Amino acid sequence: MNDLLMPHLARAGLAGLIHIDVGQVLGRLRAAGQGPMDRYLVACAAVQFWADLLAVGTSEGALMLTTSEEIQRQLRRAEGEADHAAQALLGKAAATPALADEPADEPASVHVALRGDAGPDALGKLLHLPMPECCGYDLADLELIAGDGRRLSGQVGLERPVLIVGIRTGGSYLAPLWKAVLGGLGVADVHWCTVRPQVGGAAVDGLPTAQAWLGRRRMPVVVVVDDQPDSGATMDGVAALLRAPGVELYFSSVGKLWRGAAARPGPANPPAVIVRDGRPPRLWQCLLPAEHPGFIARLRDTPGLPALPAQLRLQLRCPQGEARYGLGRAWLPWNAPGVLNGRRSLVNPRKTPLEICGADGKVLLHLRFVGAGVFGRAEFQRVRQMDGAPPAWFVDGYAVTLDIGAARPFREQFHAASPSARGDLLVQAANCLTAQARQVVAHAPYSPMLMALGSRWTAIVELMRERCGGNPLLQVPEPLNALLAQPAPWPGRTGKAIRSSLRYSCGDWHWQVDRQGRLHRFQQEANWGDVSFPELELAAFALENRLALADARHLASLCNLAYSSVQESLSLAALMIAEARVRSVRTLSDAGRGALCQDFQQLIKTSLELAGLDTPSSWK
Repeated sequence: MNDLLMPHLARAGLAGLIHIDVGQVLGRLRAAGQGPMDRYLVACAAVQFWADLLAVGTSEGALMLTTSEEIQRQLRRAEGEADHAAQALLGKAAATPALADEPADEPASVHVALRGDAGPDALGKLLHLPMPECCGYDLADLELIAGDGRRLSGQVGLERPVLIVGIRTGGSYLAPLWKAVLGGLGVADVHWCTVRPQVGGAAVDGLPTAQAWLGRRRMPVVVVVDDQPDSGATMDGVAALLRAPGVELYFSSVGKLWRGAAARPGPANPPAVIVRDGRPPRLWQCLLPAEHPGFIARLRDTPGLPALPAQLRLQLRCPQGEARYGLGRAWLPWNAPGVLNGRRSLVNPRKTPLEICGADGKVLLHLRFVGAGVFGRAEFQRVRQMDGAPPAWFVDGYAVTLDIGAARPFREQFHAASPSARGDLLVQAANCLTAQARQVVAHAPYSPMLMALGSRWTAIVELMRERCGGNPLLQVPEPLNALLAQPAPWPGRTGKAIRSSLRYSCGDWHWQVDRQGRLHRFQQEANWGDVSFPELELAAFALENRLALADARHLASLCNLAYSSVQESLSLAALMIAEARVRSVRTLSDAGRGALCQDFQQLIKTSLELAGLDTPSSWK
């Protein structure tokens, strides 16, 4: 088979072939699913996967080895599953689907060949299936959606055909729920589809489905739905392609329904916490001081958590990036008065890491929001399955872990340790890195794609210089420019793409050694992460912990990686670290400005040393 494909790939100018393990991604979601809501979220994830895959297949620079017809069939089947799951969720149908299409599981793999300049960006979303904003924060409240549907039917009646057009990920979640609501109200002819506007607005994938449906209806109603539109420009752009004589057009996000231009929505429903079936509020709805007792009471009722003392208090933890570079202030809860004064209020509990402390101030538990429902639970279980994962609990979208007591960052411990202790720490680091690398979601068995990094490096250096007051020392020295001239292979020479939180957890403070000498890595749940690969993970670890060249080579051998392939990923790893440091702080303090400049210079110096290049004499 490979002999037949390779000449075709060569003619197409393709630099790499990606083999996506759909079963590993969607299967993990199914395994984590519990109840109608989870089943519904999995169905929506399948819709987005096939819709994105179809978009990649028809975009310039991509070649689908799986046929477009097969992807269309799988997309229609996934939409049918989401439709039926929505009805079951709202009590309109049994939980087991009865599809007209023949029963078939999603294939174990999909082959996608991409041109070298289109690979990582085009496939990133496909591989890591990010959690829709409306799912993660409970903005897609069923009662609010039902109310929106009732208001529409009250204005247009039940006899007219209705088309619901969902935009991107959030729209794919909302659209089948809308259909289930309208069907339950008695609308006989209702259909939904998803569209995905392309960059620049020149094309809208999925639009022919909507236009074909409209062409067969008389006096149809179209509802364009999105979760939380920024400006409404995308909704307007989609609507412009659907406007026609006889078409009555509406826009909706959760709790809002309006006509006219999407950029000028009508008055929104007042924000409210909806409590259904007598259930208490979710934990992320209890972050203001007056709500803390309820938060702690909910934790006490969590099965499996160790007994907690009588006196407890909840405190917001200041992220390490803010502590080192900023004003040392924790992020406010999403519903704090100082946050809700903006035009677009985003419920974002992931930006509020929490600690539960005893009366003496000692930290007992750490809580980080990793995502509600099946998406967060799937990532939580993925980390729990890694070798040596410490005890943890999943509560209302939070990963709850025990405090490990006094600890030192790996970098401090490693460089102060004896040779034998350093060897043990490298073995533990290798175990952590290889455990993560076993969870492959995609594989490129041929030559890797190549990522040109020069423009991103230029941008981050300029941003660093601006943030640090125009410091003339902030520059990319010539040896590093030579390194950047060589594009980084993606996903490395091993070709193994993995789910990773490296984009948010590359800081050295994520690697801690406890009093017993055990190494811990924190914030591995990757719902807010991205796609990575083993060589990149190791390169980032070596850079953040300032390993000597000999130690980095030894660690690569422990991970069964060729160090030459790790070296090729150093420039990308350094770039990700620099971008993460800028992103981790809101307002730089005077001391933080100097620390950021110093850390950037050290990052460049370590990059050159691990690449085997000369460090500028002025930096030695």
